[in-house]
Amino acid sequence: MDGFPVAPPGLEYLLQVDGLFIKETRNSIFQNYNTYDLFGTDGQLVYQATEQRECCGPRMDCRVANTQGYNVLNLLVPLECCACDAKLQVSSSSGEILGYIMQEWTIFTLSFDILDPSGLVCFNVKGPGWGEGFMSDLHYKIFSADRITEIGVITRVLRGFRKEVFSYKDNYTINFPIDLHVSLKAMIMASALFIDLLIEEHRRREQYRALRRR
Repeated sequence: MDGFPVAPPGLEYLLQVDGLFIKETRNSIFQNYNTYDLFGTDGQLVYQATEQRECCGPRMDCRVANTQGYNVLNLLVPLECCACDAKLQVSSSSGEILGYIMQEWTIFTLSFDILDPSGLVCFNVKGPGWGEGFMSDLHYKIFSADRITEIGVITRVLRGFRKEVFSYKDNYTINFPIDLHVSLKAMIMASALFIDLLIEEHRRREQYRALRRR
């Protein structure tokens, strides 16, 4: 019907919200793939994300499903991407490309460009600078394409000293304008998952190097 926003299949819930909460649900330190529960601002479980890990498969492959188990979003970084750079492809359940997230490593921070399907920059996500967030929340600020206007934020929530030391389960909050297009909300949601997947990839790499040094 004319005048109503259009949402990719399964993402209609995002029409009515201005934020999400992501909780990592790793069962143990021996689980070699990441799992997440995604909640609305009212505490309602709306999506679950599962990392797909297979020998000689993509570098990153994460599927987001609704509470009925139907796939609604796919996040993919092909195997051929190098370890120091990554371009995440985000697609709907029907295979429609919603956009890309381009990782930007600098000396002081981890940032991203959120691109539309044609490759044009929609948003820039700027991570915390060197020394920011020590024993406090880490904020990844979301800016418009001009990198001037802040329109939202992804926050890695500090869970307390003991949990930070003895557990790898991370929690994130996401805030964005309620009138933002659903596809762009989905891209910001994918950015939060991408941040955690990159952090976990770094941990795995460091653990592997430590084992090789023994």
